[in-house]
Amino acid sequence: MKLPSHPLSLCCLIVLLMAVMLPYANGHAQSVDPTGQTIIFWHPHTGERERALNELVAQFNAENEWKITVEPRSWQNPSLLYDQIILQLTTPPENRTLPNLFVAAPFEAATFALGGPILDLTSYIEDEEWGFTDEADFVPGISELGHDPFTNTQLGWPERLFAETLYVNITALRAIGIESPPTSLTELRGMACQFYEQTNTPAFQLEARAPVWADLAAANGSPIFDTAAYTLNTEGMTESLEMMIGLLEEGCIVRQTTPFAALDEFTAGRTLFYFGSTSALPIIREAINKKPFEWDIAPLSNKSYVSGPTLSIFSHSAEADLAAWLFLRWWVSPDINAAWNRATGSLPIRQSSEDMMTADWFPQWQTAWGMVNQGGYFEPSVAAQDVVRLEIEFAVGRILEDPTTLENELSTLNSLANEVLVDYSPTTKQASP
Repeated sequence: MKLPSHPLSLCCLIVLLMAVMLPYANGHAQSVDPTGQTIIFWHPHTGERERALNELVAQFNAENEWKITVEPRSWQNPSLLYDQIILQLTTPPENRTLPNLFVAAPFEAATFALGGPILDLTSYIEDEEWGFTDEADFVPGISELGHDPFTNTQLGWPERLFAETLYVNITALRAIGIESPPTSLTELRGMACQFYEQTNTPAFQLEARAPVWADLAAANGSPIFDTAAYTLNTEGMTESLEMMIGLLEEGCIVRQTTPFAALDEFTAGRTLFYFGSTSALPIIREAINKKPFEWDIAPLSNKSYVSGPTLSIFSHSAEADLAAWLFLRWWVSPDINAAWNRATGSLPIRQSSEDMMTADWFPQWQTAWGMVNQGGYFEPSVAAQDVVRLEIEFAVGRILEDPTTLENELSTLNSLANEVLVDYSPTTKQASP
């Protein structure tokens, strides 16, 4: 199980990490020879994804000119990988067995950086010999995922992307006389109630998941994070909550009461909409194919809430660090990034990957790619996000239970989120006695 994510437990974790804290490692790629290095790569994948990963790693091992060997290790799921890294970071440095390279959510990498030698990738990215030569090919703004705004360091680089979106049952929509999916929250509200009036069935089940509400706020023009501060008490967040409260009171929608019920009802064809991540695209497609109906995804604004795992490097030596970077650079190159994202059903980080993936890829994936290839509001890459996302869910749950608390709950949530942000920022910890 993943360690508990709430202010008290994370505070205790940081105390432990600070006891063994090492400074950020900075790469100096010039005049370093990575030849013959062995790189340990920790990841959470199993099954077909692990096989695809192993095949790509084997390709790198066979083809790279420096005779670098990458040895992948699966920890079976993200929670076990997270726990193992925390275990190593709370062990005295001389007894640690940290990997060179690992996959994690950006906010997890930021947490690890509070107590471990996470490499700042900036000097590698900008290096004339070893850096990216085609940065313009990346999705706009993508470096925000993995960027620590407090220290201005790049703690990881994205390998694939997810976007929050609205899934739409097109068959059910047409059955109530509407041809096109909604393009705004106002249109969604009207369609949801029209569906309920004609079918006596709630249009969708509403979840309290933080990414759903981050995307709803974004659809109203209010991102939840701005540069280096949380912005949760906004007009956009308020309007989103008020709209959903109204739909609940009218009976047009209901709240989800059991895990995955919202997803299950949608894939069974019983509801009109589902708010979810594009990370679920392959799962949803497979489930719908068992009892087919026409479906699509519909972005509700020009900028969606975007997240995705990053690759980060624990510093070991100049030679090993460069070798790990060279593998990372290869992993996010256009051809390899396209192959990996086809294997995972995810969205690539490269503009040039589109031609390699869309020719025979399913149309809903193409719609999703159209959402992210112009950028978006990116999930905050700060350690506090591990706590704040849960606090958002708790606050939303309380508001939906008692709408009269909306103003006070959002004000309290915003204050708490920014207190947590300061408490868990590297600059705060470095300034502490």
